[in-house]
Parts: sequence; C-alpha cells; structure tokens
Amino acid sequence: MPKYTDSTIAEIKSKLRISELVQSYIPVINKGGRLWAKCPFHGGGNERTPSFAINDTDGFYHCFGCHESGDMFTFLMKMEKMSFSEAVEALAARAGVELEKDTNPAAKKSAGEAETLYDLNQRLQGTFHHLLVNSKEGEEARRYLERRKVSSEMIERFQLGYAPKGSDWLYNFLSGKGYSDEILRKSGLFSQNHFPYSLFQDRLVFPVRNRGGKTIGFSGRDLSGKENVPKYVNSPDTPVYSKKHNFFGLYEALDAIKKGAIPVLVEGNFDVVAMHQAGISSAIASLGTSFTEEQALLIARYAEQVDVMFDSDEAGQKSTDKALLLLHSKGMDSSVHQLSSGKDASEIVEKEGENRLSEEFSTAQPAFEYLVRKHQKMYNINLPRGKSEFLTAIAPFVQCTVSDVEKDGYISYLARLLSVSEEAVRKDIASSGQNRIREEREQAAENTAKIFNRADVSIDLFAMLYLANHRKLFRQYRNRISFADLTDTEAKVLYVALENAMRNDITSNELFLSLINDEKTRNDAATSFELDEYRNGKVSALDEVTDKIALRGLEAQRKVLSDQLSSFSTSMDKEQIADILRRKSDLDHEIAVRRGELYKRTQSED
Repeated sequence: MPKYTDSTIAEIKSKLRISELVQSYIPVINKGGRLWAKCPFHGGGNERTPSFAINDTDGFYHCFGCHESGDMFTFLMKMEKMSFSEAVEALAARAGVELEKDTNPAAKKSAGEAETLYDLNQRLQGTFHHLLVNSKEGEEARRYLERRKVSSEMIERFQLGYAPKGSDWLYNFLSGKGYSDEILRKSGLFSQNHFPYSLFQDRLVFPVRNRGGKTIGFSGRDLSGKENVPKYVNSPDTPVYSKKHNFFGLYEALDAIKKGAIPVLVEGNFDVVAMHQAGISSAIASLGTSFTEEQALLIARYAEQVDVMFDSDEAGQKSTDKALLLLHSKGMDSSVHQLSSGKDASEIVEKEGENRLSEEFSTAQPAFEYLVRKHQKMYNINLPRGKSEFLTAIAPFVQCTVSDVEKDGYISYLARLLSVSEEAVRKDIASSGQNRIREEREQAAENTAKIFNRADVSIDLFAMLYLANHRKLFRQYRNRISFADLTDTEAKVLYVALENAMRNDITSNELFLSLINDEKTRNDAATSFELDEYRNGKVSALDEVTDKIALRGLEAQRKVLSDQLSSFSTSMDKEQIADILRRKSDLDHEIAVRRGELYKRTQSED
C-alpha cells in the first residue's frame, strides 16, 4: 500500500486548485473577487443564492448556509463517498503526483499482485465482450440475449461477454499473454484442485466492477443446457474481489444514485440489466449470496434509503423480509416494490417489454406498511390468537428499530390496529425475541437429533452430508454416484451444491452453505459440520452407502428389463428378446458381485 506523508499532501495541493475540483461537479462563479458556488451538500446545487465560498489561496471551502468546511480531500470524500486514502490516490493521479511506495516486501508483492489481477480482469473483460459481439463462437450467446430481449445498449453498458467452450481455452489464452501460473491460480478463474480447469466454459459472462470501475470478478450463465451443470458460476473471493463487499451493477448505478435516485435491490444479474433497460438506472444485486451486512453498510455510504424488488416466488419473499430487517437495523429507510405480472424484472421485460416493467415499478410500500399488510393477510387479527401470531411475526422489525421514538410510534400504531394496550404490545414484542431464540435452539437440537440418528437418514442423504464435510472427495465419488442415482430430495439439493462448490473451488463452509437454496437442507448441512459421524467418520461408511446406492440403481435397471419382458415380449422379435435377456443376465451377475462385496465389507467392519 502507498504511504501518505505531509510532503505528498502538500505537493498534491500545490499542483491542484480546489476551485478546479469543485468546478468539475458544480458551476463556480467569481463574485466580488471571490469564488462562489451553490452548495452541493445542503442545497444540492439548487440554492437561489450561492453560499459556498471557495478559497484557492488557502485551499479550503466553507458554506455559510450549512457551515460545512474542508479542503479538496474532504470535498472529494463527501462528493464521491470515498475514504481518505481513496481521495488521496484519486487526486494524486489527477495531479500527476507519484505516491511513495511501501518498502515492506510483502506489501509490495501484494500490491503488485493486485494490479496484475486488475489488469488481467480488464483484459479478459474486453476479450469476452469481443467474442460475444463479433465472433462466430458467440453467435448462440447473441441469440440467447435476443430471446431475453436484452438491448445492444445494455450489452455495451454492462460489457457482457462470452466464454468459449473447452476447459483449456482460458488457460491457453491468459498464459499466452504472459500471466504466470501463480497469478492465474489467484485469479478465481480456475479450479484450485484441478488447475488449470476453467470455471467459465460456454457461458454468457457478466463482468463485476467495483465502484471505481475496475473489473474484479465475473459471473457466468450456462448456455450448454447440459444436465447437472450449474446455471450460474461466480468468481470466488480473490485478493481483489469479495462478494459480500460488492454488488453487481453498482458501478453502472452509481451515477444515478449520486444524483439522488434510490438504490433498488433486485435478485439477479438479468434483473439489474432489465431494470436499467427500463430506465431504472439505480438497480443493483447481490453476487450469488444473500444480501449481507457489509453490502448494507456499503450502500449506506451513498443513500439513506434502499428499495427492494425481489422475485415474487416464496424464496424471493423470504429474501425480501430478511433484507428489510437488515436495512432497518442499520437505520436505513426501505420500501418494497411488488410484481403482479411475472416472477421477476427480466421476465417482465422478456414477455411484456420495458414499459410494463416501469409501470410495475411505479408503486411501492414502506417496509413497515408492507410487513403489516402481508401479515394481516396471514393472520386473523379479529381473534385473540390471531393478534398474538400477527404481533410475533411483526416483532423482529420493531425490535431492530434504531430510533426509540420510531419504535414507540410502531408500538402505538400496532396497539391501535389490534385494539390492545401499548404495554401489552411492548411486552409481547420483548418476549417474542426471547421465544425466537429459544425456538431456534430447539430446532437446531431437533435437526441435530434427526441427522445424528442413521435410522432417520436415507442412504442418499448420508452420502451427501458426508461429502459436504469432505468436499475434496466429491470429484472422486461423483464417478460412482450420479445425480440420477439419488431419490432423496435433500440429497439432490446437496449434490447440486457440491457440484457448484467443486466447479467454483469453494473451500469455506460459509460459502458452501450459501450455495444451498433450500433452508432445511442448509440447516442440516450446517448441523452435520458439528457431528463426528460426518466430520470425522470413517470413509468406509461412505463406501458402504455408495455401494448400496449403486446396487439400488442396478436393481432398478433390472426391474425395467423384467417389466419389458413381461409386458412386451409378445410384440418383440427374437433378437430384441435375446438382447434384453443378455443385458438382464449381465445385470444379474453385476448385482450378485456387488452384493458379495457389500457383504464382505460389512463383515470386515464388524
């Protein structure tokens, strides 16, 4: 990291005039020998009489209206919501001042790697974009975007791209440009366990840019249509990229947000593109994870309110509730836009056009009003029991209210709505928090008991939970267990998550759990991380259930052949019957062998 000494700051100030910096944002006029502007902080640049005084000689500004004062660094920090170090770096670049370099070898290496990764990502973004727009390989991706009604303007705005087929194309391309294997391993573009296997193959690519416009990662939408291939693959965290600290679309939305547009949190990349295409240019989305506390704090730097427009399905509505609570707990206002025609924004644009999306977006409900109306439909508040259930549902929002005055206002409103005393509401809200904690603990204990008892767990689920705890084994065992072999729904959900984790080379338990969409399955997997049977269990237990799953699959195949013989033998010729009998005989033999091996395995373990 660079260091900022007094001499560096002085040199930047000597080479830049603060009036020039202010002029790049708002008009500056000379009045009575002094420089003035309409204050961008309290007046938004719309004051009738300029009150913002600028002194080039001493390098400071002062507003006689709101009494804001500072120098060029504080001005840029306030205008761009930058940290001090970011402002120094930006103004140093503008002034042509070279910042001192940190002499610590580790820091120098880290800074060098970061710059190399930025360069690599930027180069690759351009290449992916060129392949999408101009190449023959990108033709199917172009047709796909046409079907999704994505305009050419949005393709350029978001620099959408195409990653070609083949697991070695990306490595050959980047290594041919001189990037070392060490850098490529840190780029997040390749599997760490099976380097240089590319994570992005035959995919529509969405570049992820930080708020400064640097490309820091990628998200890829599968175009192959192959079974068991994850629909989306996202860059894992790298030295220049952290999912929980960034948004997709923030760079593209920042200008509108700085001009006063309310940020709109949507669910996916295509939703962001659709919103911008419909003229709602403040839309942003999380990066393959749930909305995080870090993201809430990031967007709070630019706005005091964030609106939410997630998918209209059940999962989207649950995500809406969680996002509202998180935003509210940070003291931010929020409203909800609900879709009536279509699951999400991109679907509306695809089927009905941008104008329809604009119409859908035009109305919104404040968060508290939205939650009240939602739960009023769920509970009969004319009955004592319904009042209690309603209050329990609304309590988390009230509990995390930052302002005591605002909290009292909610309590008063709820008391009038339910025709009960404020004291009763206050007590129930306080106790519901304690009850919720107790219920969460009891549910965790129940889940623990369930998945600890092998009698309650299918062989499919046991195998997937074991592999969730030993994900390095998944590539080996996926050759013995296919998705089609599984019959347990939870096990299938885990299989898809394991496949995604393998392809994205995800190693942390936290990120792996974020790949599991089903809440119950996610809780079971999280609980298994604490259980010796899964965490420290013998791999022979996995081999045993794997053999049983394989044996079950063979027996199912044999049953199909037997059913064919019994039902259609009269309509078959001799060759067809002979072929089925031969295949059935082969299966009989393989089943007998597998049963013998399984018996020996269980006997040796006893």
